[in-house]
Formats: sequence, C-alpha cells, structure tokens
Amino acid sequence: GGGVMGDIMPRCLPPRDAARYVGISETAFRAIVAKAVRPVYMSPKRPVWLRDQLDEWINQRAGIDASSASDDLMDAISSS
Repeated sequence: GGGVMGDIMPRCLPPRDAARYVGISETAFRAIVAKAVRPVYMSPKRPVWLRDQLDEWINQRAGIDASSASDDLMDAISSS
C-alpha cells in the first residue's frame, strides 16, 4: 500500500506488520507472539501490537534483560 505515514514509525502494528517486525510469518505470529503479548484494541476486532512490547518480547526470547541491555551496550561502546 501507499505510505501515508511517511517517515513516521508507527507505534501500533496490525498483525501483518507486527509479524514482519518480529521477522516471522503472520501464522507463526498468531500462534506464538499473539498468545504471549496482549494486543491493544483501537476498535473492536482490530487488534494492534505496540512496538515496544514486541521489543520486550524479543529481548526476553533473546535472554536480554531490558535494564542490562543498555549497560552492555554502553560497555561495548566505551571499551572499543
């Protein structure tokens, strides 16, 4: 579709975009992520997922603690 949003990164992602964001198929998204991350309903029957909640879920799967992730990044930057 045409990008009405332009350069704005939408914070709320419909299932198709949320699946693409996580990097899996929409079917896998519905089976795995949608069960773990609660959608937000902007209107009835139109669930969207918040980008930061998806990030959190990805971090958990990757074994990254939200608080330590930024510390590790700073360590990596300062030690290089």
